[in-house]
Amino acid sequence: MTKQKQERLPKKPIEITDGIENLSFSLLQLLGYILLIFSLIDYLAILIPPRLTDPAWEFQAIGQMVDHVWSILLGLTFIFLHNKGSILKPRQLPILKLLSWVSLIIGIFYLLMLPLGINNSLTLYRNINNQFLTQQGQQQEQLQKVIERLKTTNSPQELTNLARILNLPNENGVSQSPQELKNKISQQIQTVAQNSAATANAAKREQIKNLLKSAVRINLGTVISGVCLIMFWNLTRWIRIIDKNLG
Repeated sequence: MTKQKQERLPKKPIEITDGIENLSFSLLQLLGYILLIFSLIDYLAILIPPRLTDPAWEFQAIGQMVDHVWSILLGLTFIFLHNKGSILKPRQLPILKLLSWVSLIIGIFYLLMLPLGINNSLTLYRNINNQFLTQQGQQQEQLQKVIERLKTTNSPQELTNLARILNLPNENGVSQSPQELKNKISQQIQTVAQNSAATANAAKREQIKNLLKSAVRINLGTVISGVCLIMFWNLTRWIRIIDKNLG
């Protein structure tokens, strides 16, 4: 049985004919249409439901569209990929011409998203600053209440309870006067305020750094995507020339 299989194997290399080559390109074109269909589904999922007054949603949507542009570029490239012996059927011409113009429209759409992306980046930056200022104001208000309470409190028991709330170390066996407790509590309040401010500043810097990285990637991506799609429209002018000559 093994000998029979070996005898059936060709002893010379097989040359790929024009017919096989055309079928191979047809597979790529089919894959191109499939990629465009999936791209349309992805874009609908990104944009529906729209929240046009939410800068965070707009910024995220633009980023997702930039991330998905590769499927459009690959799909269009596969569809327009033809070898020398390819035969274009008459019904293919209007479809290819339409897709060529669609690439221009999408390219312009991506470029128009750049001002929106920059504006949303600035809005989100201002929101981070406003959120930081609001948190700082709330913390200052809470600390001020504690300070006011400390000024009006003279009872050792109340001072001890306040010290426990602020996680002051409990010195067993050491009697402390109300003034000593007040001084320690005051120092602890200052430490808490400094630590809170440092933590808030670190969180703010991290948020701004992440926003800056995303803004550069997304806004630069809109420009690159738009330019690539417009270049694709220009490089597929041959289909428009063929359609014009036939018309």
